[in-house]
Amino acid sequence: MDQQSEPNSQEQVIKQNDEQQVLPQTVLQQQQIKEVETLDLQVSISIEDVIIKDAGFGQKFTAYLIKGSDNQGSFEVYRRYNDFFELREQLVKKWPGCYIPPIPEKALASGNDLETVQIRRRLLEVFLVAISLLPYIYISEDFQQLFLRSSSQDIAKTYQQQKPPTTSEIIERLKTAFPNLDVRDQQNSEYMLAISNFSGQLRKTQAILKTYIDQSNIVAQARKILQDEKMNLFYGSLPLYEKTILNEYVYGKEQQLVLSNPSNQDEYKKVLEDIKESHKKTNSINNLTDLFRYELKDAESMQQTLAYRDQIVIIRAKQEQKMREDQAELAKMAAKQQTLTTITNSTYNKSKDASQVKVETRISEGQLEIDKLSQLYNIITAIIATKEIDRYRKTRVNHYHKFLRSIQQSETKLYQAENDFLEKLIQESQKQLQQSNSELIQRQEQQQQQYHEQKQRQQQQQLQQQQQLQQQQQQQQQQQQQQQQQQQQQQQQQQQQQQQQQQELPDQVQTQ
Repeated sequence: MDQQSEPNSQEQVIKQNDEQQVLPQTVLQQQQIKEVETLDLQVSISIEDVIIKDAGFGQKFTAYLIKGSDNQGSFEVYRRYNDFFELREQLVKKWPGCYIPPIPEKALASGNDLETVQIRRRLLEVFLVAISLLPYIYISEDFQQLFLRSSSQDIAKTYQQQKPPTTSEIIERLKTAFPNLDVRDQQNSEYMLAISNFSGQLRKTQAILKTYIDQSNIVAQARKILQDEKMNLFYGSLPLYEKTILNEYVYGKEQQLVLSNPSNQDEYKKVLEDIKESHKKTNSINNLTDLFRYELKDAESMQQTLAYRDQIVIIRAKQEQKMREDQAELAKMAAKQQTLTTITNSTYNKSKDASQVKVETRISEGQLEIDKLSQLYNIITAIIATKEIDRYRKTRVNHYHKFLRSIQQSETKLYQAENDFLEKLIQESQKQLQQSNSELIQRQEQQQQQYHEQKQRQQQQQLQQQQQLQQQQQQQQQQQQQQQQQQQQQQQQQQQQQQQQQQELPDQVQTQ
C-alpha cells in the first residue's frame, strides 16, 4: 500500500459497485447559507472491512470498505489510502484556517502488514466520522460526490488534477461556510492573544503526547505477549498436563479429561481460534495508543492551520515587495518619458505607453491581491479564534470520553469471550467431576457391599465353627459319659466278680 508505488491503472485493483454514479449537485449543497453550520446531516459512516489485493508486478494494495448513510441515502465504496491522502490535501488547500481532521501518516514500507492496516483502519474511520461533524466539508463536492459516491476508481488522480483555488474563491467559500463570522482588523489583540496562547498549548501538548505514545506502545506489546502466553496455556500446557499427569489419576479414561477429551476437542479448538482472532483485532491498549496518536496528529493538523495563517503574511509581504518593485519601475518609466524630446517617433512613444500600462496593471492587480490576502488573513484569524479553537477543545474532550467507552466495550467483549470459554471448561469439569464422583460412590458402594458380604460369610463361618465346636464338645461329653458308663459297668462287673468270689470262698471252705 505504498502510496508512491501504487499503479495508476486501477482496473486491476478493485471492483467498485457499477451502479454507483457521480451524483449531480446535491440538495445538501443548495441549502441556504445560514443553514450550513447547523445542518442536521444524520450521518452514519464507518469502515466495515479491509481487503488486500494483488496489483501485479509484485505490488499489493489495501482497500477500505466505507459504508453508511446520510440524507441522500446509503453509500458503499472502496477507497485506498492514497484517496484519503489526496482528499485531505485538497481540503487543506480549499479550506485554509479550518480544522481538517488528520489521517495516519504514510508508511515507510508497503503498509500492508496487519498492524499498519489495523491502525490505519481505526484512524481513517475516526477521520470519516470527524468529517461528518463538519457540515460545510461533508456536503462539499470533493467529499460528497467524489469521495463517497463516485464510481471512479482513480479518485486520487482526480484530486491531483484539480486547479489550485484562487484567493477570491477561498474567501467566498469561507464566507459561505461561516456567514455570521465576527471578522475584525488583523491588529485585534483579543484574537491574537487567543491564537498565541493556543499555539503554545499545542506545542506543549505534542511533546507530551509523543511520550505517552511510546509508553502505551510498550504496554500494548506486553499485553500482546500476555495474550499469546494465555493461548499457549490453553493450547499446550493444560492439555499436556491432562495427558501426562491427570490421565493417570483417571485410570487412562480420556472421557474424564476436559481439554484433552476427544469429544470436546473440536469445539474447544474453534472457541480458542475465535479468541485468538479477537486478540489480533482487539487490544484496548491499542485503542488508548490510538487516542494519543490521533490527538498528536490532531494537534499537528491545528498547527498546520495556524501555519497557513502565518504563511499568508509571508505571501502578502512578497506581494508587497513585488508591488514596490513595480512602482519603482513605473517611476523610472515616468522619469525617462519626461526627458524624451518631441522628436521621438510616435511608434516608440506608443511602445513606452504600452509597457507603462502593463506595469500599472500589475500594480493594480497586486494591490487587489494584497487587499484580498489581508481580508483572507482577517477571516482566517476570526475562524480560528472564534470557531476552531473552541471546536478543537470540545472535540478532544468528546474523543477522550468516546475512546474510554470504546476501551470498556472492547475489554468487555474480549473478556466475555474468554469468560464464556472458561465457563465451558468449568461446566465440563463439573460434569466430569460429578461423573467421577458418581463412579467413586458406586465403587464405594460396591466395596461396602463386598465388605458386608464378606463379613456375613465370616460370621457364617464363625457360626459354623461354633456349631462344629459345640458338636465336638457334645461328642466329647458323650464319649466321656460313655467312658464313665463303661467304667461304671466295669466297676460293677468287678464288684460282681468280687462278690461271686467271696460267695464261692465260704463254699469251698465248707466243702473241705
